[in-house]
Amino acid sequence: MMFKVRLFSLVFALAVFPSFFLQSYPAKSNLVLVADVNGEITMATRDLVEDVLKVAEKADARLIVIRLNTPGGEVESVQKIMGLIESSEIPVCTFVYPPGSSAWSGGTYILMASHIAAMASGTTIGSCQPVFPTGEVINASKYVNALTALIVHHARLHSRNETAAELFVKENLNLGPEEALRGHVVELLADDVESLLYKLEGLSLLQCRTENGTTRWMLVSSKEAQKYDYVKRFDFDGISQATLDEYTPGLSYFFLSILYNPFVCSLLLIVGLFSLLLGIKTPGYGAELVGAICIFLALISFGVIGIEPAALALFILGVSLIIAELKTGVGMLALGGALCIVMGSLMLFPSPKWLMYTGIIREIQTGLVTVAVAAAIAFAFIVYKVAQTKKVKVKTGAETLIGAIGYAVTDLKPKGHIRVLGEFWQARCLNGEIMKGEEVKVLGIEGLTLLVKRVEEKT
Repeated sequence: MMFKVRLFSLVFALAVFPSFFLQSYPAKSNLVLVADVNGEITMATRDLVEDVLKVAEKADARLIVIRLNTPGGEVESVQKIMGLIESSEIPVCTFVYPPGSSAWSGGTYILMASHIAAMASGTTIGSCQPVFPTGEVINASKYVNALTALIVHHARLHSRNETAAELFVKENLNLGPEEALRGHVVELLADDVESLLYKLEGLSLLQCRTENGTTRWMLVSSKEAQKYDYVKRFDFDGISQATLDEYTPGLSYFFLSILYNPFVCSLLLIVGLFSLLLGIKTPGYGAELVGAICIFLALISFGVIGIEPAALALFILGVSLIIAELKTGVGMLALGGALCIVMGSLMLFPSPKWLMYTGIIREIQTGLVTVAVAAAIAFAFIVYKVAQTKKVKVKTGAETLIGAIGYAVTDLKPKGHIRVLGEFWQARCLNGEIMKGEEVKVLGIEGLTLLVKRVEEKT
């Protein structure tokens, strides 16, 4: 059993992180690993950065360049990425790229925690004040002070402008590349990775001791490096000739980046709830199955369920649905089971206040409200139509005669014969006698005999 588990884990890992297993590099290679971090920063981004560091370490890369373009993201994810970068054995250069892009809020925190900070032309950093998921700015001094200390301490660790770091949070300061360079917030300006590496030529990254016994990172000229009391040193001579390798994320990143997206999280919950209710109202069409899966994924997105337990649960659910399909032949069960197994296979690893530009928050809110309203209208319309359908009496065979008007072809004293809907029937009058030719109304059926009354009489 253990062998099977290990074999499955190996096959799964190959599918999820092909870059980690399929790329090999010579030892001490002159290689720079380049990775892109775009969009909202979530736990998927954290997994991506962690895998980038592992790949770089295996490749013995000289430098990791993270091209960053983000409106911000989750506090927890941002903090974990900062910790990963600080503990990396390979220097990390965070490069706000491409020209004209931004690394707002959570992106600026990551920039401050990097060994080397660089920006492209027309880029922007800043706006680091935290916000609630609803978009309102968090003004609580305890929380603001904690985040201010976080970014300031990382700025100090990398010999950057601590005052600017504080203003990023407390006053939502924004800086362009030229201001950031003059203010000692970043070390380099470049418009592409090649130019960035060229500017690193002749420089050294030092981890220097301070008078207090702590350490700080400094980017200095290699010629002056010996003047400093350092514990670590990374020289960048010849790095402009380094081989650039583009990191390719595995399938799990693309799946989790969608799943952890703040818009998708709420959208899954909305669609899941309405689908589940619709399935209860109209069973047998698979809506309840879709709703259950969407709600389950929403719980994963919101961090209620960890990734590993969720993957296991999806595998079990998928197999169970396929087995049920073999027994019932419904059709939707097999489709749902296959979907669960595919989603479970894309999960490997496992919240939130947000460090995100408020404009993006508002866009997300608008989208969610629009979708929620549309889903509610569609759900209400379907339920209304289903209710209308259920109110219509289904009449087949003899039941169609009830309420029909006919006439007596013989006297009913109280039994006789009538003609109704073009057919002759034996009938029995419920209120005395009915003479031949009089109109009658069918009230019910008793065996093969219709129960009738005169039309002119009220019920």
